[in-house]
Order: sequence, then C-alpha cells, then structure tokens
Amino acid sequence: MTAFGTDRILFSVDYPYATNNAGTAFLSSLPVSPADRERIAHGNADALLRLPAA
Repeated sequence: MTAFGTDRILFSVDYPYATNNAGTAFLSSLPVSPADRERIAHGNADALLRLPAA
C-alpha cells in the first residue's frame, strides 16, 4: 500500500477455496480510512472497469 497507494489495490476472494466471510473480515480489519476501504472494496474496480455509478 505504501509503494503503490490505495488507488492501485483491488479486493478479491478466492471463492470457492476461501469464503466470502473470511475475505470480508480481512477487509474490515484493514487499518485504513473508510474512504480507502471503499476504494479497495469496489471503487478501484468500478473505475478500472468503467462501471456506471449505482
């Protein structure tokens, strides 16, 4: 995160080999601001894939 910044990190889980519960627990425990957590969780992927705002 310090090398690339939160704008370059995408969240993913390795389903079915890892549960979504474990992945979301990991994401929730990250020591980042709520804005950075949102970017990592979906904002960066939305921008990369040019998804429309919900």
